[in-house]
Amino acid sequence: QQTYPLDQCIQIAMENNLDVRLAQLNVESAVANRKGSLSVILPRISASTGSAFQGAYTPAGSEVTVGESEYHSGSLSISQNIFDGGNWWNQLALSKNSLDLAVHGERSTRISSVLAVKQSFYQHLKNIELLEVIRRQVELSERQVERVRQQYELEAVSKSDLLKQEVLLGDARVQYLGQEATLRNSRNNLANIMGVDVNSEFELSRPTDNETSTLPQEDEVWRLVEAQNPLLISKRMQVAAQDIRVNIARAGYFPSLSMSVGYSGSSDKFDEVFSDVGNEWRRSINLSLSYPLFTGLQRSSQMQQARIQAEVQRQELKQLTRNLKIQYENTFLMWRNMNESIPIFEGTKLAAEEDLKLAQERYALGAATILDLLNAQLSVAQANSSLVRARYDERILKAELDALAGRL
Repeated sequence: QQTYPLDQCIQIAMENNLDVRLAQLNVESAVANRKGSLSVILPRISASTGSAFQGAYTPAGSEVTVGESEYHSGSLSISQNIFDGGNWWNQLALSKNSLDLAVHGERSTRISSVLAVKQSFYQHLKNIELLEVIRRQVELSERQVERVRQQYELEAVSKSDLLKQEVLLGDARVQYLGQEATLRNSRNNLANIMGVDVNSEFELSRPTDNETSTLPQEDEVWRLVEAQNPLLISKRMQVAAQDIRVNIARAGYFPSLSMSVGYSGSSDKFDEVFSDVGNEWRRSINLSLSYPLFTGLQRSSQMQQARIQAEVQRQELKQLTRNLKIQYENTFLMWRNMNESIPIFEGTKLAAEEDLKLAQERYALGAATILDLLNAQLSVAQANSSLVRARYDERILKAELDALAGRL
């Protein structure tokens, strides 16, 4: 049976997570596309050779027979795009943007996966400790039922006191059964996120109680969110990509200039085609300048659509920033309140435990009612549960803040 700390759980999840692997494949595809985009500027070189044979034949209506003939040719050509209105360098910029977006997408997937592991890890530990809290409450109620029964047999308390204590014991046992099911579900969820068999046996290494996070400045964390949030970075890249597409559409209003150099030769004898290339082959240089005078409104339509999409992306970026600001402020506020509540819950727990001891002593002496004792027992259970929830909820909220700030 393995015992996993948080770091090892994250490592296992990164090795088994299919989303991470798919993101890596997207990066590899973007790298290949980046290489292919160089074709818009690199020269094109081609070579060809061909042969044709014609057998003897007599044309219709003629008595003259045409003899056999053959024809052989070879050529080598190089063509180069010189200027196309900026289309080629914008295509290169767009492919680089796609590669950067894929790389960032892979990191964003890792951040989301790490957050999922942390949330499940801390949730499972919280359920383990809550089960332990309820187990102690069951044991306490069982001992208390036994004490009250003994006093009832001695006619020191009424049967109503015994029944009330048994009701509390029954409630605690029901809570224990429910918490067992919750614990089983959280364990299966963590195993699924880690990519391991849900039936495998493993334990988790519990963090110490003093591992709660220090409280940073709210503006400081927001600056990190603005600079490093995966969603914001991705949207900024999409805005930049759309601006590049506007430039590509604008290139349609410029002329294009290209040049090609050819070298070719032909002969009715195959050996002569390649035996004396220097004398038999012809050189040619072509310079081509073209400008589309009218494209049926296609250029203006494409330009308008590109500009509209660029503005849409900018508005979506503004909206996303506002939404993340609200989400961040809510998460930070809950985390700060939880962080500051932990010492309060620790004090409440100690006070509740001391109050239970006093209530037990007073009840044994007949100075307190059964309701006073039951209330003290419930206060202890609630204080213990609240402290456990606060400690792990604080860690979960801190993990969410780290994910918002783009930190693994």
